[in-house]
Amino acid sequence: MFSVLSQISKRQEYMTPVEQRIATFILENPRKVINMPVKDIATNSNTSDAAIVRFAKRVGLAGIKELKVELAKELHTLEKENISRVIDLERDNHKDIFDKVFKNTIQALYNTEKIVSRDVMKEAAHLILQAGNTFIYGVGDSANVGQDMEQKLHRVNVNAFFTADKYLCFTRLSNAAENDVLFVITLSGKTKEVIEVVKKAKSLGIKTVILTQNHASIAKRHSDLAIEITEEETNIQYMNMTSRIAQLVICDVLFFYVCRELGTSAYDNIIKTYDATH
Repeated sequence: MFSVLSQISKRQEYMTPVEQRIATFILENPRKVINMPVKDIATNSNTSDAAIVRFAKRVGLAGIKELKVELAKELHTLEKENISRVIDLERDNHKDIFDKVFKNTIQALYNTEKIVSRDVMKEAAHLILQAGNTFIYGVGDSANVGQDMEQKLHRVNVNAFFTADKYLCFTRLSNAAENDVLFVITLSGKTKEVIEVVKKAKSLGIKTVILTQNHASIAKRHSDLAIEITEEETNIQYMNMTSRIAQLVICDVLFFYVCRELGTSAYDNIIKTYDATH
């Protein structure tokens, strides 16, 4: 189930004043919006019909009709399940924790599927395949995702070099060739080290792809391509569990996009790697 309310709430602080008025009206009147004509939504939010349509696309949907459908499904599910997504370690029993972790993760993947741009991912895969070297940079929880991506690319003989060290990344970028690519994996895009690395790449004219859940980050603005995933954490933000899984899934898709461009040689290399390690 795509969570319209969650996507609106998470993105609201990055919206324009017009978008914020629409967001506020929908968040405060979700049931009314389902049956309201576009003109009435525009009137109540002091905006326009066109602004309402653009807003629906802003949160990852095709238009206002799809927004209403997804909103109706979400409200029905919330009533039916009546389960909080917040994990309370003092009150929740083992079953509660199990259910909430799975529901939060499934929700994050469903939302990411809706908002991520397939075209941007295809373009990112093409850049990686055409690059002489792909430098992967990620810190914190994103570091494990970066290492996993490096290993996947090695299986198909793509030159990939992961690091979580800013200074090593600077060194690699300083010695990079014209067609090399920087792939940054980050949750917020606001981390000082991430911003410095992305700006360094930009100053050197190196193409940069960023995988982030922050839709208005400084790092994103300095990147050539931005793959945006959903921001889903609730009270366990510091653990970044669902975001990490969403990152891994997107990297898996990106890897298979690369394999598709490589063709049969990708399968041959994967088989050789498997045979060599088993």
